[in-house]
Amino acid sequence: MDISAFVDNGFSPGKEFRVKFLSSNEFTVDTLRKIISSGTSHLRKDEIATCLGNALEKGDITSEEVLLTYVKQPRKWLSIKLGKCDCTPNLNSSATLLTEFGKDGWYGPIEDPSQCKKWYIRTYKIIDRILTGSEDTNQVDKRDIRWAVIAEVGEEYTALSWDGFTYSSTTKERIDQTAQFPFWHHVPYFFDELANHCKAKWEHPNLHKLVLHDMWDKYLNKHPYKWKHLRIRAEASGLAINAHSSGVGEIDVRGLQALSHHIAKSVVNTLDLDDDVEKISNVEDAILLIMIKEWGTKSYEFSLDTEVVLSDTEAERFKKYLFKAHCYFGLKPNSKTQDSLQHLKCYSGYYGGSTSVLDFLLNEFGLRG
Repeated sequence: MDISAFVDNGFSPGKEFRVKFLSSNEFTVDTLRKIISSGTSHLRKDEIATCLGNALEKGDITSEEVLLTYVKQPRKWLSIKLGKCDCTPNLNSSATLLTEFGKDGWYGPIEDPSQCKKWYIRTYKIIDRILTGSEDTNQVDKRDIRWAVIAEVGEEYTALSWDGFTYSSTTKERIDQTAQFPFWHHVPYFFDELANHCKAKWEHPNLHKLVLHDMWDKYLNKHPYKWKHLRIRAEASGLAINAHSSGVGEIDVRGLQALSHHIAKSVVNTLDLDDDVEKISNVEDAILLIMIKEWGTKSYEFSLDTEVVLSDTEAERFKKYLFKAHCYFGLKPNSKTQDSLQHLKCYSGYYGGSTSVLDFLLNEFGLRG
């Protein structure tokens, strides 16, 4: 099972632990090569980790360089709060995380002299159990998972980012089905811990208003932007919403778009404006927004791109990927599901993961740029 966290199978503190940590899923190959690029283009990930471990041991590379690149690495999940903090205190030494499993708690700060922000790492130990051996000689082995949440603390915001994972568990010598680790139970507590350390009063912004009102009005059908609806999760997964439904289902966005387009054409046709493409589009957007806003939407996924034109030739036009995320609005604070936490699922590749999503949203909040 591929876990997006560091799995400790009883590694010895020091050199062995350091190399195993560097070669784990906590680091991507690109991240390792940013730290030690010379002569590693042909090496496998574990070989690069060994080279980096040796460079750390010799003092050719510092733990601060490794940790700074590590905390800046894009991740899958993101949650933001806005507000100021009075201080950024020195907590546990983050350098120790490279050589030993450590205890649960906050480590840092990690600093970049060129930027007015600092990073902290919150570690959390999870005990996982797996079946090993053959069918006749099965046994349960215990291993420790160190889940890490990264906090970026700026002058007017803080952002937590992390990777989620699935894990197995045993009850009375029985292996249960793998399950998603419920990060939404822990992230709010981590926010509160860090706010206490930093003497801060952070609050979640109104992500629902930002996405479905402010950004919608700013970018949807505005040249040269391309807004694409991708997913909606709502209290019911059909067009007829049951007010007593307790489950959250996924609505087919294509179905909603088809319905809104059909209604828009009917409305415009009734007004004898059936050839007015722009009015049809505007009515369609208005209907779709009402559906998304009023039909119990708990989360919404979309992408936003733009076209950059350098000249009139096709060769000098290219698509710029601005934003893609699944936005969980945190509209069920008493829920035991991830709908209790306002957060975003971020996409890597062209869209740059949590770091690019954070940059974009901070710009929208007027905190950067």
